[in-house]
Amino acid sequence: MSSPVIFSRVPFRIPLGGGSTDLPSYYSKYGGFIFSVAINMYMDLFIKEPRTDDFIHVHYREFEAVRKVEDVKHDLAREALRTLKISNKVAISFKADTPAGTGLGSSGACAVALLKGLHLYKTGKDLPNIRVAKKAFELTQNLKLPDGVQDPYVCALGGFVHLDIAKSGKVKVSYPKISPKTVKDFFDHTLFFYTGINRYSTPILNTQSEKRVLELKHITKDIGRQIYNAFSDNDLDTFGSLMDEHWKIKKQMSGQMSNPIFDDIYKAAKEAGALGGKIMGAGGGGYFMFYCPSNDAKKRVRRTLIRTNMREMKWNLEKKGARTKVVDL
Repeated sequence: MSSPVIFSRVPFRIPLGGGSTDLPSYYSKYGGFIFSVAINMYMDLFIKEPRTDDFIHVHYREFEAVRKVEDVKHDLAREALRTLKISNKVAISFKADTPAGTGLGSSGACAVALLKGLHLYKTGKDLPNIRVAKKAFELTQNLKLPDGVQDPYVCALGGFVHLDIAKSGKVKVSYPKISPKTVKDFFDHTLFFYTGINRYSTPILNTQSEKRVLELKHITKDIGRQIYNAFSDNDLDTFGSLMDEHWKIKKQMSGQMSNPIFDDIYKAAKEAGALGGKIMGAGGGGYFMFYCPSNDAKKRVRRTLIRTNMREMKWNLEKKGARTKVVDL
């Protein structure tokens, strides 16, 4: 008899507006606002029962085979196993379309994939995505990761997502009505390049908790609402210009957000015709995104960015969100 494999797939996400107002240090005082979208890049997880022992196997950049949950080095895997009370006899393998630390919500996506996959492995039942999003955020907070609410929620739910976060931490989820033409124009006119640099976001995000950046976050939240309205009004050129405003604000939050090389790349893209852009997530590396008002502008910006030796990524909308499946070949 063959040994079935649990396949857990979770998309990564792109923050469009309100980023960093979903951190507890901010929303617990002022409430948070997020407008974000899931894309067709994925965290994939494979779970099966080991055949030769009853150990816990975890395979990522390293390979672990341990007897006890507390001996698992992979923080998210260890916490997920504890949460679901799985103590042994499980093998977990990770394969992601992007390295960790690139600003696409990898820890949130990983937490969702683990909880959803391990729940199916243990119970034979699927865990609803809205529930897994809440549990995944609690998991990252238990580990004291400086992650925002949007990572597990948007990765779990898929599509364009709007989150209103109350001071209490309660999350109100809605799905914006964006015209098919606007969605197509967004992906057709936006360039997405990988810088080749990964960064550990904790030092950057921790500096954002300081009082000196609170006013900048208020402005970020306001820009996020304007970006949301621009998508609703089919006005993507305004979105591009608002991204430029957001980039200037984001750079003021921490000296680690950018560097002279990234500043030169941004300036060159603007001179070639981009209306605005930003680095994903906490900054300091990962992915650059630029919005261009026309196909001609996109061609000019693409030629400019290719000269920097960054890698252009092909991407599109991911509507499904997190899903799991039992594969028994």
